[in-house]
This record gives sequence, structure tokens and C-alpha cells, in this order.
Amino acid sequence: VTSRLDSGCRKEKGMMPAEVVHRIHLGRQRAPKCVGNLSLGMCALFAMVLLQTSTAQENTASSTAGAEETEEGEGLANAKYTVVTHSVARPTHRTDFVRMRDKAGTLFDCVLPSATTLEQDTTQAVKQEEEANSKKEEAAAAAKAAAAAAALAPPTVHPSLDSFLAPLVGRCFLRNEGYWNVEVCHRKRIRQFHEENKRSSVEYSLGDFDKIDQPTVTTAAEAEVATVEHSYEGGTNCDESDTARHTVVTYKCAKGKENHIESIKETSTCFYRIIFQTPLLCNHPLLGSSTVGGGSGGINADGGLGGTNLAKNTVADYLSGLVGTCFYRVEGWWTYEYCYQKHLKQFHQENNVNTAEFVLGMYNAGAAGPEAILSDDGGKESAAYYVQRYGGGTECDVTGEPRSLEVHFKCATDSLNVIASIKERSTCKYVLVFYTPLICNHPQFQPKHDVIRSIECYPVAD
Repeated sequence: VTSRLDSGCRKEKGMMPAEVVHRIHLGRQRAPKCVGNLSLGMCALFAMVLLQTSTAQENTASSTAGAEETEEGEGLANAKYTVVTHSVARPTHRTDFVRMRDKAGTLFDCVLPSATTLEQDTTQAVKQEEEANSKKEEAAAAAKAAAAAAALAPPTVHPSLDSFLAPLVGRCFLRNEGYWNVEVCHRKRIRQFHEENKRSSVEYSLGDFDKIDQPTVTTAAEAEVATVEHSYEGGTNCDESDTARHTVVTYKCAKGKENHIESIKETSTCFYRIIFQTPLLCNHPLLGSSTVGGGSGGINADGGLGGTNLAKNTVADYLSGLVGTCFYRVEGWWTYEYCYQKHLKQFHQENNVNTAEFVLGMYNAGAAGPEAILSDDGGKESAAYYVQRYGGGTECDVTGEPRSLEVHFKCATDSLNVIASIKERSTCKYVLVFYTPLICNHPQFQPKHDVIRSIECYPVAD
């Protein structure tokens, strides 16, 4: 290590050979691994990392302190290290560094990934968060003052909701309701007719445009649910009530949809209600970029359902996509049917008739026991698997006990949901291995990565 130090870097002020040797000596028992292209002679530094001390502390290091530092460094012994070079000067709060030159002669302050550095970075992060919170409080106070000033100002006059429907004037919209067709001509008339050979054989007027009923909205929440109603009066006389037919058309905001008649209902004799969906009402300035249909159970900006907690906590939550699904596997004379959280059956079929059948396990949620995530050591790295237990199968001829089953679910990112194998582990006790990508996002099925610690080097002006 000392020979690498002599060839890999020059001795700088504040880093005398005796101090270097002392720091290396204390960590020499467990050599760390190096990764990447380390052109700064950093293999000498890796041993120093184990000591977790600053350069200033090394000038007064005692043998007792050295023993304590070596003990703290045991957790880093299996870590890998890489060098990260920056183009900016070293942050002033990071004081645990070694000054070195690379082969090109560039001088660097190389900060060690030590406990001291971690503590300094944590303190700095807390300080920055406090400063950010202070700025937020100042901004909130300013916003409150602005709101108070706005309250004293004359209220903003927004355009009427009906004014956004102006592009519909002069347009008619048709909806087929089986035998009948209904035509809505905006701000003009509504008619109901039956057509044969492209000619109307029967026709009724459902009313001519009469008046508008619209709310005054002052907030985004009001604008989001506000509707406009147009009343149409004086239609064809109704035989049952001896009054003129009449209709109310309710216009609703429908973001991302075309103008269309959504529904038509005769709510009472010869009185009709029509729901008309249009994106035009979504253009109200109060709505801005807010999402229509939000709130409890609405649609969020990311396309998910609002008001619903979709967090997945257990492995069974991740496997919910298998509910109601069955999978099959043929092994020689036998066919196996596995239905998730229901059963595993073994049967032989001839001419579409089961000539032999056994139930190898039935799922009972109450008797399944706690969720279990285990691991097997079938390779260099242990593979986690999730276990579900099934009991109450067909009675075993040998033991006189019901057949039972364990299903082992294993993560397989490159596989579909599939039965990988079925084995009789002991008499009438079976194990089914099931590969699925559904559980691969569960925290306990994530691949384990090597811990890579960075030695961060900042340029120093000569």
C-alpha cells in the first residue's frame, strides 16, 4: 500500500508520510474493494476511509483512538469504492479530506466517505432545510398579505358560464335511442322523430328555446361542478297531460371529450331531461390547469383514481391480479389445475371426461397462517420466495390425512405467470413453484446491490 501511495500521489503539506502510514496501518487488516477507473492513486485512500477521522484529527491520533476507529470501520470492509471528480471547489463544511495530485499534476481535495463526512453533510442538510422553511414562511406571509389586499379590492368579474357555449350556436346534435332519434339544435329547438327510407314518418317537438339558468361561480371548486341549463318550452301537445312537451338540457364540463348528447330521459310524463357533455365549459379561467372530476373518487392528474389508497403492503396485495385465474400444467399422465387462492387439482382426462381426480389442497384464508417470505440457497445468491399454504385435500391412502400443498411464488421479471414445477416433497405433501413478475416490485424481492461509496475529489487552485 505504501508503495502505491509513493507512486500514485505526491506528498502534500498537511499529509506527511508518517501520518499516511499510521492511517493505513490501522485499516490494513481488511482490504476494501476498488471499482471504476481510479486514476488518483485512491487505493491508498481506501484504507484511510476505514478510520473515519479527519486529517486534522490525525495529527493527534493515539493508539486508543486508532483501535476505536478500526472497530467503526468494520462495517465498511465489504464496501466498494469509486472516485467522483467535481469541477467546483470543495464545500467548506466538508473537512475530512486528503489533498492529492493525479498523474497530470492536478491538485484535488478528496473527501472521504467517513462518519465525520456523513455527520457534516447531515448538519448541512438540516441547515439548508431550515433556510428553505424560513423562505416558505416568508412566502406564505407575503401570500397572506396579498390575499388580504385582494379582499379589499373590487371582486374579479368572470365571464358567464353560458358565454363559453357560444361555439355551439347554429349547430345541431343527434342521438339515436332505438326507434326514436332526438335532435338538439343549440338555443333553437329539440325534436323527436322516427325515420324510414331517409324520411321522417313520425315527429314531435320537445320544445323551443326559452331561457337560461346558470350559477354565478367565484371559485375553482364551484366552476368545476357548475352546470348550465337551457329550458325548451311549447313542444307538441301531450295526450296524457294535455300540456305542451318541454325539455331541460343540462350542459356539463367533459374534459378531453367531444360535444355530445350523453343521455335522454323522460323524468315525468312529457317532461324530458337531456345531459349534454362539452369541453367548452372546462375553459373557465377559474379552473386553470385543475383536473375535472377530481376530489374524492375523481381522476388525478396522473390518471389514477383520487380518494383511494392504492398502496400495496403485503405480497398478497401484489398478487391480487391472479384472483379468479386458473393455470394448467401437464406432466405425463396427469394434468394439474391451479386456481389462485382456491385449489390445486390433479386429474386424468379421456374423451373430455375426468377418469381420475384428486384435490391436492384447498385454500382457507383463515387457516393459511401469517404471510411468510423465505429463501432458498439454490445458487450463489439466495432467492426469496413467498409461501401460501393449502390444506383439506383428498384423503391420502398412505397416511390417512388430507393432502396438503405449499405454493412458492418467485419473482421472474422475464417470465409470464406460469407453474414452474409440482413435486411431492413427502407422502401426499406437495410443493408448487409459481413464477410471476407481479411480486418483483415488492421491497423484499428487490435485487441486492453492492454498497458503493464515493470518494469525492474537488479541484484546488495552485
